[in-house]
Amino acid sequence: MGRSSRNNADDGDDAPISGTPLRFMDAVAKQAAEAKKKNTVSDVDLKQLEKRLNEEVDEDFFEDPRHFNTLPRVIDVLGVQLIDDATVQESSKNLPQNPAYKTMKQQHKVVEDAIEHMAVIHCADLNASVISVGRVARQFSDAVEKVRNLRKQVREIQDSLGPSSQQQQQQQAAAPSAAGAASMSLRELWLKKLECEATLSLLDKLDVIRAAPARFDDLMKKSRVGAAVLSVSQSLETMFRDDVAQVQALHKIMEQLMIRKQTAEEIVWDALMDVVFLRTGNGLTRKQSKKKKNKTMGDGESTSGVGAPSSGQSIGSESRRSGGTGSLVGTGKLPKKGPAGGSSRSSKFVIANGVMNPFITRTFRFATEEDEEMDLTSNDGDDDSVLSETSEASLFSIEGDVTAEVSASSAAAASDDGSVTSSRSKEVSAATTSNSKGQVRRLMIPIPMIEAELDLEQDERRNQEEIALAGMPTQSSRTKVVSTAHRFALPTYGDHVLALRILVECIARLKRMDDVERVLLDHVQHEIRMLVQREQARTFARMEKRATQSSIRFTGRTDHLKDFRRHLTGLLSAFGCVLQRLSHLGQIMRFRIGSDRELMQKMESPNSVMRSLISSAHELMQQEIKAFLEACLKVPDESHAMSGVGMTTTSAVTNSAGTTGALFSLGVIEENHNGDDQANKMATATRSNVVEMPTSRFISSVLFSKTKNTPQVRHALTFRRMVARWASETDYMKYELAKFTGEDTSTASFNVKGSESATMYLDTVIQKDLLPAMQEAAVNGTVLGLERRDGFDPVLDRAVYNGTQSNEPQDVDMCIACQSVHSSTGPLFMALHRLPRGGEMYMPVVAVLEHVMLTFISRIKQQMTRLCDNKTAFKLLEDDGGKQSTLSLYMERRKPFTKLVHAYADGDMLEAAATANANSKQPLLAPPAGDTPRQTEQKGESFTEEVADGVEGEEMIMELELKTLGPLFEFSKDRKVNEIKVCTDEELMKALTLSHSLLKVSSLLETRLKVRNSSGFNKPLTSTRPLRESIKTVTQFGLKMAKFCRLDMLFQNVVRLAKVCKSSTLVARDAVRIPSSVNDLGEYLTGASDNLREAAGNAVTAYTLSSLEQYIPFCLMQTVRVVAEGKGIIHKAPLTMNGIEALDRSGSVLYRDLKGATAFDNSFWDVELAALSFERSASFMAMMELEMEELVAYYNANQTDFPESDFMLMFGMTGPRRQGDVGRFHMINRRDKKHSKKKS
Repeated sequence: MGRSSRNNADDGDDAPISGTPLRFMDAVAKQAAEAKKKNTVSDVDLKQLEKRLNEEVDEDFFEDPRHFNTLPRVIDVLGVQLIDDATVQESSKNLPQNPAYKTMKQQHKVVEDAIEHMAVIHCADLNASVISVGRVARQFSDAVEKVRNLRKQVREIQDSLGPSSQQQQQQQAAAPSAAGAASMSLRELWLKKLECEATLSLLDKLDVIRAAPARFDDLMKKSRVGAAVLSVSQSLETMFRDDVAQVQALHKIMEQLMIRKQTAEEIVWDALMDVVFLRTGNGLTRKQSKKKKNKTMGDGESTSGVGAPSSGQSIGSESRRSGGTGSLVGTGKLPKKGPAGGSSRSSKFVIANGVMNPFITRTFRFATEEDEEMDLTSNDGDDDSVLSETSEASLFSIEGDVTAEVSASSAAAASDDGSVTSSRSKEVSAATTSNSKGQVRRLMIPIPMIEAELDLEQDERRNQEEIALAGMPTQSSRTKVVSTAHRFALPTYGDHVLALRILVECIARLKRMDDVERVLLDHVQHEIRMLVQREQARTFARMEKRATQSSIRFTGRTDHLKDFRRHLTGLLSAFGCVLQRLSHLGQIMRFRIGSDRELMQKMESPNSVMRSLISSAHELMQQEIKAFLEACLKVPDESHAMSGVGMTTTSAVTNSAGTTGALFSLGVIEENHNGDDQANKMATATRSNVVEMPTSRFISSVLFSKTKNTPQVRHALTFRRMVARWASETDYMKYELAKFTGEDTSTASFNVKGSESATMYLDTVIQKDLLPAMQEAAVNGTVLGLERRDGFDPVLDRAVYNGTQSNEPQDVDMCIACQSVHSSTGPLFMALHRLPRGGEMYMPVVAVLEHVMLTFISRIKQQMTRLCDNKTAFKLLEDDGGKQSTLSLYMERRKPFTKLVHAYADGDMLEAAATANANSKQPLLAPPAGDTPRQTEQKGESFTEEVADGVEGEEMIMELELKTLGPLFEFSKDRKVNEIKVCTDEELMKALTLSHSLLKVSSLLETRLKVRNSSGFNKPLTSTRPLRESIKTVTQFGLKMAKFCRLDMLFQNVVRLAKVCKSSTLVARDAVRIPSSVNDLGEYLTGASDNLREAAGNAVTAYTLSSLEQYIPFCLMQTVRVVAEGKGIIHKAPLTMNGIEALDRSGSVLYRDLKGATAFDNSFWDVELAALSFERSASFMAMMELEMEELVAYYNANQTDFPESDFMLMFGMTGPRRQGDVGRFHMINRRDKKHSKKKS
């Protein structure tokens, strides 16, 4: 600029032409003047910049950098420095004062200011968008090419018309006027050339216009709508130019073009409706036969159907140009992030080109028109999405963590009712946040994908090629009739984003952008109703294919809402996908309007385009969902409210007691009051008319009739979470669209509220009709079960041939009271998982459940007092303050106690067992040095630092227990033994049943408070701490009763074995006879094992019989000590060898009986510990029959086997083969001490 005359750098072939004729220069100047006049923007600063550059900057700086010589400038600066300053080392400090350097700096500043002015002011539009830069770059390249062609043409004309070099030299010397004449002829030829070019250009335009109708028809037959619209729009644009509009002979072609334009508009509208309302753009999938499909499913390929395109298929050119994530549809896996693969877990939702669709999954697809031609029975995967109410495959019924695909999913979950609140600003900020797996959760189209340049012809052709490669038809079965001779098929698309971009560009070319919202508004109600009809037809066909004749023995009504949930899931999925495509359409339109100044000036509010359409569609969808819910619920009157809860208090308790109704019918005949009505409805429900049925009639005539269900209020809990999840996702999508397009979220049109939403309707029904009835049923059912006389009695099956002959684990029922609590509170626990956390409905339910548990706990205490009052075992478990005793803590450190806890829980109940340790001052067993701190939250880990390890640990625990139990084993004192109060057989059975029931019901209730996810039950519900504490209290009572039963069983053995020392069999001389108390104990253990297992199961029975392999040998040794002291029956007669043999055989008999009593599955019998204990007792009894010398030898060899007090007792005992001599024992000890002193 300004230096064009100076900067004549040669650029190869495009060098300026020397000696250009004057006429050519005049023509170039004329064209430049015309171009300058067309420029509407004039900047005076450019002249000032040009003037400064001419005056203040040296001319040599404008030369070609390859020819610029920098050495003179450097010499000038250094020369002045050397002259001005004799000190070279400090010359750099005076550089800013150097005149030559200052002059260069001033020139540099002038050039920098000029560059900055041009970049900031005149190139601002180029910096605003990548598309603008690309457009300017293409225009510049075209201009350079055009100038190059012009120069080439001028050179060719000059070479062909001008004289040769020799003749030119002669003519220059002889006739100067000849050059002027040649110049004049060259100018005339140039003008002739321009005139011919204009004529040829006009002919080309006329030819394009003439061929446009035929080209349009040919493209439309191939369903290339974009190319056809481009052809028509270009032809019409050419038609209305000044040079072509004057041709009068084109009026017929103009009429044909206008007809084609109208046809194009109609086809574009229909194609847009197909894309938006899910008739196309559903992914690239291959249609397979049933055999091929089953084989494909076995090979692990995609079976997602219409809803999920197969992996590896490209979805349009945007992913290539924008460097997107590519197609992840159908793979179900998020891309791994980083070297460790931060997101390797399978994703449930479909992700394509970085856009997540939370309304379809890999195994789920919504209903399409093609379903009528498909065999629905072959797609068994459709039913997998709703196999159970908590199935993870379900689209909207999964629970919270869903961890992290949908936990971040609804930032809108803060208001689970789906209503619009002021807290939505937090959700907008989370629109582009990453979830815990590192994947950005985005429901809108990424900005780079929208900014990528769209080529209508190439992208449309590429889309058809990909569809053809996938084996799908490139044309829809739906056609558009233009005339009798023309019938055009609508196009099909693989990716709805690419389809929407193509169609929006077509609409922009047709100048109909302002009519999009109006056209869609006219058809949205009809189209939404068609979605419902398609889903109804699909549900009916699926149920018809799957229906089988019911067995004559099956008469009960099923309470399975699988088909209802499947139908509602299909509706919500289709509605959600439509809303997402409408949002994508709004995003594309807003971006297209923002990139066009003419459209920006034409549209009133560009940032809110499509808002009213999306709101209207959402309102219509809410009405359809409410119609479905109303037909399923039909809120009953107050008098019939209890029937909707499902199980009344009387029926709950009756069922738990094991009684059945219809005694004489034997389950073959059952009354069906609605049988005639259902038969009539089934007769009218056929495939031909089911599509036209209203929603209410379809629900009653098809779903309820085929599933034998009835409308009930309790169904609201089944549907509530699904509808709330859908509402949350749609609200999140609404705010993300506003964030991406800059829409003002504070306007009234954005926050407008329509009629009552489906979520609010369900909340009203639940709060007013369902929850009060459920709460009343829970309280009344629990109280009724607790008030029964046999509420805490064992539930025994008294059949003639029923018995515990097998050693396998018994499936034992809980007592009736615990069954009533479990069954009555079940609906309320289910409601906790389906109600919004911390809402107005959630906390009252928690409070009612806590009240029920406290009532249950109070009755448990009464029953425990009734069973355990004045029993010795119960007194030893508590201290004077009612707290847990040290004996109870020692009992918890045994391995059988840990096994008992694990038998009823997967690790969660360990916390309940550890709560009592906080109040105890007794020091715990020292853990090993390498042990880590206890973590009760981890599964499979118990009290590793407290639990006894091996035989030595069990022996140590026994010594600690004997500190409390020791006085009760003094058989020589009758008063101590007689003070032991034990339970009767019936009381022990009831106590053990209570322990089993409490542990089982607490485990079940604890499980109900956990959220199910892929890793199991590992996350409790929020705001349930008091309720969980109540359940843990029940667990503590169950464990306490188990310890009570173990101690009581121990005392049953002690009371019987204490009589052995008084048995006459010890002094019998004629024969060896087993004491009667030993035989009685063996029979008791065998009978008690069978009875207790039948009443309470294997786990609690195994714990009750645990540790007897230690205490029975200990009781036999206590009998030997009493005999050695000369007490008991020995006080009346001397001990005989038959008596010693009787004691030895008693140990063998008791070992055999105890092992037989514990020989069942999951028993806590310790073989190693039993062998050690009974072997020790046998050795102790054998010392009674040794002679003195043999006893001395045994003592010298086995001094560590027994304490010195026992050996001293044996030396002082007078037996059948020796006379007691305690002095011999003392002499041996003194001798051993002398030897030890000499060695030291």
